[in-house]
Amino acid sequence: MKLKKLVQNLLDLVIKKFQMKFYEKRLLDNLQSDETQNVPLKNVRNAMGHIGQTVGNPLTKTEIVLTITTAFFDNMGNLVLPAALPLNLQTYLPIYLFGLTDFNGAYLRMNTILPPSAGWLQAALVGIVNPMGIWGRDVFAPLPGLNPVAGDMIMLFIDALAPNFLAWTCVHCNNVAYGTFLNSFVSDLITISHIRYFSPNINQFINPVVFGYQTLFGKTSWDTLDPRMYILGKDPQQNICDLPVNLTIDKNLMIGFQLIVFCQNVNWVLFVEKVEPLTHKLRRK
Repeated sequence: MKLKKLVQNLLDLVIKKFQMKFYEKRLLDNLQSDETQNVPLKNVRNAMGHIGQTVGNPLTKTEIVLTITTAFFDNMGNLVLPAALPLNLQTYLPIYLFGLTDFNGAYLRMNTILPPSAGWLQAALVGIVNPMGIWGRDVFAPLPGLNPVAGDMIMLFIDALAPNFLAWTCVHCNNVAYGTFLNSFVSDLITISHIRYFSPNINQFINPVVFGYQTLFGKTSWDTLDPRMYILGKDPQQNICDLPVNLTIDKNLMIGFQLIVFCQNVNWVLFVEKVEPLTHKLRRK
């Protein structure tokens, strides 16, 4: 009997060690489920977006790839590595995507919802010449080591204590000029079924993704999504996060997140489900 009990205790310990935690099992069951249970992003345009389920690679008509990069410079225009920045600047920078309406207002609303961390200021709000815009359309001071292409969105941040350092952020679209993509939301409603979020630094996923919506008259609502909810602890590719959002994007929808300064490059793949014109096209006679 003692031997039998000892074997049973050892077996219980092995099962306990390898047993999946409850929240991991629940998340795995949710991701693998065929049921269509949609949870609304409650505060974004009265549930215009939903969190759905993802099984493998979603069926899609097209993919749009966005690459977000950052670089840092001193007041002499020299490239500075993140580790060489003062400690108060080794924090976060906000990345603002979409929101054509807010873009035309220098992202004033998103800067309120998702401001730079202590140490940085958005240059557009403190009178810096050419603080943001579209490369090739707007004029920026040349900086070494940068290779933007026409249509990239550029946004600058400065040292809040003294203008000794400059942070340069760039949003590039692989499919079409980002400025063109941004402007398309005037006439088209794009529905994405899924966002695949790549980051070389898994600590980046600590920062929630913010979904905001601003009406023409300035009323704004927003909600957040924690990327870590969609990464299993035993996933061998923990630098990839799949956000199963069913979201329609127009000129009023804004998406943002904080980018840690030690993660200077992330990629978003948008799986486009459909594109609908917002205006009726005149038929040719």
